[in-house]
Amino acid sequence: MLKINKIQITGIGPIKNLELTFDNHFNIICGQNGIGKTTILDCLAQSFGVNRTSVKRTAGLYKGNWTVDVLISGNTQRNSFDINAFHPNEKTYNSQGFYQSSNDVIVFKTHRDIPYQRLSSLSTDPQKNINEFASETIQGSLSTDLKNWFVNRHLWSAHINHLDEHQIKNINLAKECFNILNPQISFSKVKPTSNDIMLNTPNGEIYFEYLSSGYKSCMAVLIGLIKEIEFRYKNPSKFIKDFEGIVFIDEIDLHLHPEWQAKIYEALKIILPNAQIFTSTHSPHIIQVASAKEIIPLTLDETNEVKLNPIINQDYGCQGWTVEEILTDVMGMTETRTLTYLNAISSFNSAIDNEDYETANTQFLILDGMLHPENSLKKILKIQLTGISTSD
Repeated sequence: MLKINKIQITGIGPIKNLELTFDNHFNIICGQNGIGKTTILDCLAQSFGVNRTSVKRTAGLYKGNWTVDVLISGNTQRNSFDINAFHPNEKTYNSQGFYQSSNDVIVFKTHRDIPYQRLSSLSTDPQKNINEFASETIQGSLSTDLKNWFVNRHLWSAHINHLDEHQIKNINLAKECFNILNPQISFSKVKPTSNDIMLNTPNGEIYFEYLSSGYKSCMAVLIGLIKEIEFRYKNPSKFIKDFEGIVFIDEIDLHLHPEWQAKIYEALKIILPNAQIFTSTHSPHIIQVASAKEIIPLTLDETNEVKLNPIINQDYGCQGWTVEEILTDVMGMTETRTLTYLNAISSFNSAIDNEDYETANTQFLILDGMLHPENSLKKILKIQLTGISTSD
């Protein structure tokens, strides 16, 4: 079992001084752009790297540091990392961290596209060593070998005793992943003439690579996780649901339709019931469904330092919040509506205060055409307009 208990960050990227403790299962880092979400993920993941890190110290400081407490097979261990690099091309060469546990760490960066790849032949699984897994804490897992792995396992699953019990369960779960986001999409077959993965859709059979960028980004994570588990655990193999390591996913909602953003959160909890997951997000829909203990909301205090946002309810999180409330109070958006709307509502309110019916009516007509047909504000505005009309 591998778990991260807490981290103390000083002078790294935009973070001057921040201490975080973590949930044993799911941790969702959120906040406005540039506040340090990816910085935190990089510090955590690269604690399992070897010799070098890619994170940078804070501008104006001589060096930065982070200290992390990790639970490894029931024993808590601590390691500290000093960071001197600041130039984009600089790397800090440091201690080896917990690199010997990097086999149990899987990292997904934001490069999760899956372009078409012609498989003229199938290759065997790569034979990676611990140093390669440690290096992937910086560069992340790539999806270039995902298609080869899937086709390989699908074809061998048809032969008795060529795949073991865990490998059979893994490839079957990988096939189920295709309809997690949309029940109308499912695995169809692998074309024997081209080794292409074909999917059933309401519009007929399509190539896997014809899925939307968001769908493929999701598959790069879900099926990519299963593939990575098989690359790391061979003798004996491991079923992904038994994985007790750590997964990092930068921008879990990348390219995903809002309806699917909460689904990938739920899917990860299903296929990784025993792992510890760290992710960053800009999605209010994920924040809406997450429990309070899973949300790590970052904000800036009056001195412009990064800190935890105390606005999140400790019992229910944001499960009763609107999307707009999350965007403004958690994600840091100063305004979610257009300048046209703001000018119209401001002019309307000013006209109401001055009992200027003609101007108020003009602005009401603009707002009436602009607001959602079922928006209750329409009724309120009309009552206000009627009030100054009858007062003349």
